Amino acid sequence: MTHRSQGVPVPRVRSPVRRAGASLYHSSGSGVWAFGRHNDDTTNTSFTAVYGPKAVAGKRTHPVGVFDADAGRLLLYVNGRLSATKAYTGTDWNAVGPIQFGRRLYQGAYGEYADGRLSDVRLYPTALPPADAAAPGGNATLTQLD
Repeated sequence: MTHRSQGVPVPRVRSPVRRAGASLYHSSGSGVWAFGRHNDDTTNTSFTAVYGPKAVAGKRTHPVGVFDADAGRLLLYVNGRLSATKAYTGTDWNAVGPIQFGRRLYQGAYGEYADGRLSDVRLYPTALPPADAAAPGGNATLTQLD
């Protein structure tokens, strides 16, 4: 994950030192899909997130999280529909660690291991345009990348 705009269609992504740069996940507390980003790479617990529809057990779902640094927004698409958007006012920080799938890095410790399957995972170095972020999955053709 770079410090500029990016689309992130994966659960639990690039890890810096203390926490994940962004997280696309099922919120076990509320039972919904969520996409969020910590506001800095410190032990501070400040976090900005958007929340989408209820997750359905056993149903294939296509979540897409987009962090648009240029616009200062987090966007969550679920199954081709924009489910939520929110302003991101945190620090523009760079997560430089390896990509993480199916677990969370919080204050230097791993946890919250996912119980499910991942397929067709894609990462982009820029924010996806709305038409591409809302694509239904499969082998979507990108119409534009900055």
